[in-house]
Amino acid sequence: MLYALAHILREKCPWVWDAIEALNSQLFGWLYGRKLRGMEEVLGRYQQEYAVEYLREGDVVALVRFFEEQPEEAFTYFKPHGFDEKTMRKIQRSKSFLAFVVKEQGVIVAYFFMRCYFMGKCFRGYMVDYRQRNKGISKLTSRVMTDVAELLGIPSYGTIAPENIASMKSQNAKILRQLENGDYFVQY
Repeated sequence: MLYALAHILREKCPWVWDAIEALNSQLFGWLYGRKLRGMEEVLGRYQQEYAVEYLREGDVVALVRFFEEQPEEAFTYFKPHGFDEKTMRKIQRSKSFLAFVVKEQGVIVAYFFMRCYFMGKCFRGYMVDYRQRNKGISKLTSRVMTDVAELLGIPSYGTIAPENIASMKSQNAKILRQLENGDYFVQY
């Protein structure tokens, strides 16, 4: 119900959605700000072959370029937000939209996020560069997001299309129910 309402508001009443997002960002920052201080320690655990970092202001243009380089089919199952510079800058500044990049030798090879809500839950998603698939990067993003959710003490959820078998396997998701559109609503 809330999931459907959120999508309706985002598409039909963007100004209402923006106001809700701004309020959620402030409340989440206020309620979880102390816990977020432990984020560098969590990210530090994953600095071997790849660098896992918060999305920084200086990464936004490179991330937009990353999205532009992905083939159209990469967006078949991944449409959580716009991919333009304005949207990514807004996400980067949000206290409740935890956005990350995975880099290999300074180049972005994956993007992942956790859209958190002040009431104590989050939804997550990820995209790996089509040239970097089958290297364990999606499993890496899953482990990081699980650790961040544990740090915050909140459950994490998502949606996965039944045809997206690779995502189901790499993210180790538990199916809670099937949504009206056919996607699985999952918990990680």
